[in-house]
Amino acid sequence: MGLSLTLLACGEQRYNVLLQQVDSLLANRPDSAWALLSAVDSADMQHQRRSTRMRYELLRAEAQNKLYIDFTTDSVMRQVVQYYDRHGSKNEQLKAHYLLGCCYRDMHEAPVALLTWEDAVAAADTTAADCDYATLYRVYGQMASIYFRQYMPEKELAAREKLCRNALLAGDTLNYIRGLLLRNDAYLALGDTAIVFENIEYVRQLYLERGLTQQAAQVYPSAIQLALIKQQFERADSMMQVFERESGLFDEAGNIGHSREIYYYFKGMYYLGVNRRDSAEHWFRKALTIKGLELKAYHGLMSLYKFSGDIDSTYKYSSFYDKSLVDNMSQTKTAAIAQSESMYNYSRQEKIAHQQKQKTNNLKLVLIAITAGGVIFALVAFFAFQKKREEKRRLMDTYQSTIEELNKARRETSLLLQSLSQKEATQRLLKEKEKQVQDLETVVAKLKKQIGKSVGLMLQQKIEEADIVKKFHFISKFHFELKGDEKKLIPAREATNKEWRAMMETIQSCHPDLYILVQKNHLSDLNYKVCVLSYLGFDTPTIATLTGSKKGSVSNARIGLAKQPFSLKSAHDLNKHLRDI
Repeated sequence: MGLSLTLLACGEQRYNVLLQQVDSLLANRPDSAWALLSAVDSADMQHQRRSTRMRYELLRAEAQNKLYIDFTTDSVMRQVVQYYDRHGSKNEQLKAHYLLGCCYRDMHEAPVALLTWEDAVAAADTTAADCDYATLYRVYGQMASIYFRQYMPEKELAAREKLCRNALLAGDTLNYIRGLLLRNDAYLALGDTAIVFENIEYVRQLYLERGLTQQAAQVYPSAIQLALIKQQFERADSMMQVFERESGLFDEAGNIGHSREIYYYFKGMYYLGVNRRDSAEHWFRKALTIKGLELKAYHGLMSLYKFSGDIDSTYKYSSFYDKSLVDNMSQTKTAAIAQSESMYNYSRQEKIAHQQKQKTNNLKLVLIAITAGGVIFALVAFFAFQKKREEKRRLMDTYQSTIEELNKARRETSLLLQSLSQKEATQRLLKEKEKQVQDLETVVAKLKKQIGKSVGLMLQQKIEEADIVKKFHFISKFHFELKGDEKKLIPAREATNKEWRAMMETIQSCHPDLYILVQKNHLSDLNYKVCVLSYLGFDTPTIATLTGSKKGSVSNARIGLAKQPFSLKSAHDLNKHLRDI
């Protein structure tokens, strides 16, 4: 017995020395720390004291996170969190909750990750002299990244500010400066372009004061893009020269490093703006060779040939641009759907319920069963859809022709009502038309029921293919137009009354139920415009541009539409309810 205790004590001492060495390596040499931890005999570690095992797992998770090795399970880190919540210091609790949140981040469970990082922040003792501010600012950095993907710029900006404050307290000046620069994403999302220029120049000055010339030059791409959008070509040229000369990102041939090739498009737009067409074409075609930049390159070439008056080439690249735009929108929509499914907000009670359920293995079995059932259901639905696809198309054609006949009958009924007092014969014809309207409405309802949800998707597709809808997309973005011999960058603009009349005629023809919804509820001019644009999927800033309104007014209009006619508590699901009409 005495010998066993002696051996155990020796083992504990040996591991304590090893873990202390690992801890000292983590900051600057995480690969060496990982190698030492990986060499530990896992079977032998299981015989050590719980405190030693938990410290080993905490350090291992920290090294794994620093080396960008994805976590695939939360089971070990949940045990670590439970241990340090009872026996650890505030700094150990902070780090354990932070790393558990990183597990959920890698497992694509963003809501649970956010809640776990909130627990990490709550665990930190910022009044203590030894507070681990370095881990705390990393927590805020992770939270800001999720808010960015959720398109929540106010929360993202608040998290970035806390990142910067805690980085300063940790004495990490470089990450403080990087945090300042990352605020630009939130500023751009909030539409505050002026502060973007100010922030970039401030960050650049901080780098220069520390002799970091390359980093100081690397801050310019977003400012260059903004200057081009605002047609500030001299300003753009000045920043581009510094960027190319001092950033260290270009080789001798002038090629920029991987993942930064969007700069070729910026170069093309600059040369187009200063009327150097050959140079513009060179950079647009260079961008066209980079996978993922096709949409930008086609847009640049389309603008170039439109400016040059080359109709055939303009038409050619307009077609390429439209196809690339559709493909890009499809990918964006798919990504947005996947993101929205995983990034809704959890309440505190939902978190508690989730933690309670995690205590049993039954939840995992249920989740596996649900997932398997969902896959089976999806396969069955897919084959059923394939089988009925032709029938759906036929029904849709019948539905559309019936809609047209119904609209015609409604117009005729309206005319007859106006002349009812003039001719007795009109009364008989009126009754016939009213019956025809009722019969056609019954047929439409039956067809709609037979087709199911596909009718909404087909109607939406038909409307989105309409010329006026494409025009709304076009005028909602900046573009170049040829004015005589001069090229002018045209900003996004408000739709005209004529364009709105064309839009409402399209809605009435292609989707009468939506048109009736607008008419029956006597919506105000702004509300009906917001209703139609929300159905078409335009975001709030774009709707504000197209209607000539403030974003706050658009948000209030969406809230009003959610309450009447849908009786919703918020405007979050308004677009979905509009498409389900």
